[in-house]
Amino acid sequence: MRLKCHRLTMMAVTCFLLFSLFSLNIVKPNYSHAATSWSEEYDASQGTLHNLVTENSETGYFGNGYVAGWNEDGQSVEINVTVPNDGNYTLVFKYSAAAGQASRYLEVNGEGVVDQVRFSGTGSWGDWQTTYLNDVYLTAGTNTISLSFVSDMGSVNWLNYDSLLVKEQGEEQLVSWGLTEEAELAQASLTSNFWNTETNMFNNQYPYDENNNQFHYWWQAHAIDTLIDGYERTDDYAYIDQAIALYEAVKARNGGDIRNDFYDDMLWMALALQRLHDYTNNQEHEEAVITLWEDIKTGWSSEFGGGIAWNKNQLDYKNTPSNAPAVILATRLYQDYGNEEDLQWAKDIYNWVQDTLVDPSNGLVWDGINRTGDGNIDKNWEFTYNQGVYIGASVELYQLTGEKEYLDEAIQTAETTKERFSNHNQIIYEGGSGDGGLFKGILVRYMTELVKTENSQVKLAEWIVNNAKNVWNQTNEDPEILFGSSWEGTINLPVELSQQLSGVMLMEHATQLEPIIVKNVIQTLQEQIDSFVDESEITSSLAKKLSNHLEHVNHHINKGNMKQVIKHLKDFHKHVQKGKIKDQVSEIAYRQLQGSLDTIIH
Repeated sequence: MRLKCHRLTMMAVTCFLLFSLFSLNIVKPNYSHAATSWSEEYDASQGTLHNLVTENSETGYFGNGYVAGWNEDGQSVEINVTVPNDGNYTLVFKYSAAAGQASRYLEVNGEGVVDQVRFSGTGSWGDWQTTYLNDVYLTAGTNTISLSFVSDMGSVNWLNYDSLLVKEQGEEQLVSWGLTEEAELAQASLTSNFWNTETNMFNNQYPYDENNNQFHYWWQAHAIDTLIDGYERTDDYAYIDQAIALYEAVKARNGGDIRNDFYDDMLWMALALQRLHDYTNNQEHEEAVITLWEDIKTGWSSEFGGGIAWNKNQLDYKNTPSNAPAVILATRLYQDYGNEEDLQWAKDIYNWVQDTLVDPSNGLVWDGINRTGDGNIDKNWEFTYNQGVYIGASVELYQLTGEKEYLDEAIQTAETTKERFSNHNQIIYEGGSGDGGLFKGILVRYMTELVKTENSQVKLAEWIVNNAKNVWNQTNEDPEILFGSSWEGTINLPVELSQQLSGVMLMEHATQLEPIIVKNVIQTLQEQIDSFVDESEITSSLAKKLSNHLEHVNHHINKGNMKQVIKHLKDFHKHVQKGKIKDQVSEIAYRQLQGSLDTIIH
């Protein structure tokens, strides 16, 4: 789709943006969180410590201090907790993990519960986060909660442990299906809390700190991409006009030249401007993409078998972030202009990445080669960023060529990523600050492209949507709609633009995945109904009513009305229940239909 003219003059656009920023009143939906009747927080430093010490040098801790120096077998913390009743409880661990993601072995009353309680990395040792564990059965009276470093169980990395909150488990109402409203509110918060009307760029953090004026070129590139996400969801051209203003401000801040010294940065700007040009048909945007691409190609050399360098001052260091996005760009350029040379670039770069930086046993994508000048590959640098861009590159080539090998590569890496980067709650647990704040959002963008291309990957769609619901419940508890380094725990100020962009990307892409999940469920339900009728497990009259609701669901999915979709699925659920009472559906059919509905209606 290419638009030939703006619908608003630039003067009107400027007035619109100013009005939006000063008059925006973000009203969040009212989600109820049922209060638990009992909870108690315990100071980890006062527990029984095995081969561990306590500290109190960082601020913001609970109680008398926190457990530190924790990275070896034989180290553990035991906390005796007293609960009022037998039943399931939620354990909330407060921690910091500045060295990156960590994990620990959890026992309750001497019995293993979770092999790896996974803790997201935090920006600093003073950045306290929380992770939780539901459905932990405790008996009335005293119970011992033990968190240990056991390398045989997968325990890794340093961790500071501050406190354990034990709370009686209550019914918490999660955000419902139909996340378009939440995505819009997230976009509104991005503009309201980060947009700077003087610079026409997004501030680096909220609350704004005038001393934090570093120019993050590639953050702004992702901001352009994120604004385009908003336009594609709403058809509101104000998003495009804001993206145009942002591009012009970035170019001006960059000295009038859109190029810089980092090949990966330029790739993200080129990808964003290529999308922007699709909706503006502005020749300047098109020329900027070509200018960037021509410069990016100069980063290729035969050293280490090929590949594009990371930056112009270190041409012998080549990494995934400077190559996998180049495949995406080259493929899209070929689709736009039909230049065979671009397609060859895409294949050559992809083959180099696959041969050099991808673990053939599981599809895990390593970061780079020769960063330290010794020819080594950074196999210990595991980032969601790298997995996401390789998935994206594989999907683009599959869409273009139809060669299933590319799709198989994308699926293998996606499945490994889901297993490797999910915590015990199936939340993406890679923490992120600075540039790392963008990593999870990049993964979500290209994981979504995989699912949209191959709808059978519904489990990946459910994973992303559940992350979106979880993080929304977290941010909904605060006055502002903010997304921190963790998609599960505490939101600490300041929030960086990179982190906020990842959160907005998550919400935007979850809205694209919801219909895929629902369509998969209704297809399964209809197949089950047809089979049960043939086997006399359900009456034809009930089957007709149920199929009628599924027809309505399909109708409303195609119109994008998720609220009506959920209403008809709930009506479907009620008819199944009534049918069970009236002996219109057998026990086996009842259980299978209910099981299929559980994905959406709990």
